[in-house]
Amino acid sequence: MTVPFRLPAVPQDHKLARRYIVQTILRHGATVVLAWVVILAFGLILAWRFESLRHLDVWNLPTTLLVSLVLPLLGCSATAFGLARQHLDGLRASGTPLTSDWMAARVRREASSAFDPMTTFDLCAEVLSSVGAGTALGYAGPPAFDHDPFHGTMALGSRRPLRLHNHVRIRISRDDGGTTRIRIEHLPGLQLFLAPGQALQAVETVAGLLRERLRQRGLAIETARRAQELERAALHARLSALQAQVEPHFLFNTLANLKYLIRTDPERAQGMLDSLVGYLQSALHDMRAVSSTLGRELALARNYLSLMSVRMGPRLRFRIDAPDDLLSVPMPPAMLISLVENAVKHGLERATRPGTVTIAARAEGGALRLLVHDDGVGFTDQAGQGFGLSNLHERLALLYGGAASLTVSGAAEGGVEAVLTLPLAATGA
Repeated sequence: MTVPFRLPAVPQDHKLARRYIVQTILRHGATVVLAWVVILAFGLILAWRFESLRHLDVWNLPTTLLVSLVLPLLGCSATAFGLARQHLDGLRASGTPLTSDWMAARVRREASSAFDPMTTFDLCAEVLSSVGAGTALGYAGPPAFDHDPFHGTMALGSRRPLRLHNHVRIRISRDDGGTTRIRIEHLPGLQLFLAPGQALQAVETVAGLLRERLRQRGLAIETARRAQELERAALHARLSALQAQVEPHFLFNTLANLKYLIRTDPERAQGMLDSLVGYLQSALHDMRAVSSTLGRELALARNYLSLMSVRMGPRLRFRIDAPDDLLSVPMPPAMLISLVENAVKHGLERATRPGTVTIAARAEGGALRLLVHDDGVGFTDQAGQGFGLSNLHERLALLYGGAASLTVSGAAEGGVEAVLTLPLAATGA
């Protein structure tokens, strides 16, 4: 024979059990008294209306009234006692412990939120006014919902007016420690026969809905934050790779020139090597930096031009013009030096006459404007097509989107003019 599975009986607190029985009897008894008072008042009104009070036996009236009240009370008490014992036996058989909250018609719970009170209020109102909240609470449709965002309160129930029926009230506030608190409370209204555990179930259901909504929002924010961090890390990795490609490009050209001078002109090679050491001493800190300043980039360009003038001699002259108040402005590293290198390589090295490289910095309309001009051979088929400029365009797009620009054009007085424009508010990106 198969023995049906049964949950182990849970021992109950005898004091709570007696308290529950008494509460049940009192609730039912109060209903009988209320009904008796209504019927008595109605009967007295009818008797007065039809002038039949003079036929009543005044001496037997109290006894009659007492008997008419006591008998229903005794019957109601017996019924209430049986219902209470039945509920207690059901709890014991199902393994549900008897607690004060299960017995109470007014239950409170409290939760905390990681968001500010207004955000928390909007999230709570969103979930509690939905059809899903009504379904979870056992309502036939969407809940009756009231809210007051100025006081941080809201309430929901099965029907209106909420104050006359069972409903749940939520209050959102910030405590002295700055933590947002959510207080959830079940209010019984005028119902006397509240099913045992109904208040506790309603509060726990609402608390569960709110905790789940707050958890989902927190998870969404955390996911978005991680995505931004991954995107930022990928951006920095790509920028570092692009910047790392610029460094060997310059160094290989310099070392190739130095190798040539060692064979052809050792004295000039020694001078160039000294200039290269000075350049590396000033530029090594910048080579792997994520951010630099205009002053540091101008110093790097000055060292580079000094180094190249050793090789080119009087064919290369340079001039740098920048106000002192802009030297501390942040900007990405290795951009200015790429423009200067292009001016020397594509402009002056191909010219058969002496030339000048001019670097100028200005602040115009909330932007940093850098101009690199050479009076060399001007635009050729190869101008603007090199690796350096394509690298710069890609870095600008990654760092600033459409807020920065680089234009390379022929200058009116001859040569090529490159203009780099960076937003002053974001030049440290």
